[in-house]
Amino acid sequence: MIREPFSRFNRHYDRFMVKYVDYRGWVEYVVRIFGRFHSDPKTILDLACGTGIPTIMLARRGYRLTGVDRSPEMLAALESKRGDLPIATIRADMREFSVPEPLAAAICLYDSMNYLLTEDDLVRCFRCVRAAVMTGGLFVFDMNTVFGLAEHWGARTTAREAGDIYSIWQNSYDQETRVSTLHLTFWEKPEPGKTGERFEEIHQERAYAPEEVERCLKAAGYAEVHFFQHGSFIEPGPNTTRMMVVAR
Repeated sequence: MIREPFSRFNRHYDRFMVKYVDYRGWVEYVVRIFGRFHSDPKTILDLACGTGIPTIMLARRGYRLTGVDRSPEMLAALESKRGDLPIATIRADMREFSVPEPLAAAICLYDSMNYLLTEDDLVRCFRCVRAAVMTGGLFVFDMNTVFGLAEHWGARTTAREAGDIYSIWQNSYDQETRVSTLHLTFWEKPEPGKTGERFEEIHQERAYAPEEVERCLKAAGYAEVHFFQHGSFIEPGPNTTRMMVVAR
């Protein structure tokens, strides 16, 4: 059975991603970006927050977070572990959302922005973020690059295991549309006396060139746009797999 992205994988997401992603390093990098741009936000919008691994890390540092995600399953996972941390959640599409009051900054992490498959979708999202953030506030997000999706992901198949879950990650890339399609298949190990269940999800990401992203940001009203190789303050190069974008 092919399900909506993250509709079943949500319950295993944290175990997989913590194993393969340095979330602490990502959060440290975001905080360094705030410092470099002389920003000291007390409130942060976390767009496409998912299960909220970085959201919780930032809240523990003293920031107040508002997480936006369209997946009720992912938001439920965040709600179940936030405790009394200053985190609010909103279920909404990243192309069409609003917040009760403007926040000081916005972030969108781990290539969530690549899930928007047209420039029109990007502009719609960027306009929502601009309306949700105070004047002069930063919008920080990363994206897989064209090189990253075409060469780093390309057409490869990877097997991964975490705890009681086995998974197969099958990627394909369309050079014309610059869309990468991930066919994710995973099996939950059976309990004694039961049969393990198998699930499938389809995920798609589109790669954008920096000039395309900047054009969309300018169309949404952003005046200042910067691009870096992820984890650094160096400009992206032809072999950069992931770029960080900072807009104001």
